[in-house]
Amino acid sequence: MSALKQPKIGPGIILPGTTIGGGVGTFNADFILWNRDKTESRALNGLVDTGSAYTLIPATILEELGVERLRSRTFNLADGTKRELFIGRVDMELEGETDIVPVVFGTDPHRILLGAIALETFVLVADAANQRLIPGELPL
Repeated sequence: MSALKQPKIGPGIILPGTTIGGGVGTFNADFILWNRDKTESRALNGLVDTGSAYTLIPATILEELGVERLRSRTFNLADGTKRELFIGRVDMELEGETDIVPVVFGTDPHRILLGAIALETFVLVADAANQRLIPGELPL
């Protein structure tokens, strides 16, 4: 989404989980995944991609943390193909806060995407121009 088409509602309200100031997938962010009983964690760095609804984590990492596969869904991939992948839930720490977010069990061991739902959960906006996450605002 270009800087000219910023996702706003009303004057100055920028929706969480969106990108401003440039295109999606232009910078990375650090975050930590925890298993549900908070005994094991994994520090990760992923591409911030608000064009992806879900956060994509290699299945091997989620399996090491003991994340349960809850259900499968068919996803439309960027190359136009469709693939059925499993979804789970994990505790994520991002920008100093922790919350439960859905994650997709990825098949590529090197591809990590931080998607829009995670950013919405943490009320964050992807500021592509400055390559950082910034607080969003919640309309009600």
